Amino acid sequence: MWTNKFVFLLTVACMAVFGTAQTLPSVPVQDPADCLSSLEVIPNCISEIFGSIISGQIGTIDPPCCHAFLGLNADCVSQTFAFAPLFPPTLRDHCSRQS
Repeated sequence: MWTNKFVFLLTVACMAVFGTAQTLPSVPVQDPADCLSSLEVIPNCISEIFGSIISGQIGTIDPPCCHAFLGLNADCVSQTFAFAPLFPPTLRDHCSRQS
């Protein structure tokens, strides 16, 4: 139970940090909350992804969540997961093998 609350609070904190980050004015930046909106329609997808970052266990992400993650554009992924730059390629590889 506390794990769900922790993952939820971590997600909210990450979105708050990325939503207020300073960026170069010439570079168009997609809001991480908009980026994650396609993952929100899949039940528990965001918590599965952030939970796997925390636990280091990629295999806990369901195929529908993987499919949604693979649909995100590269800029969106790099902005959203800037705190864990090695995670997106690892997850993309895992999800590509699931499809």
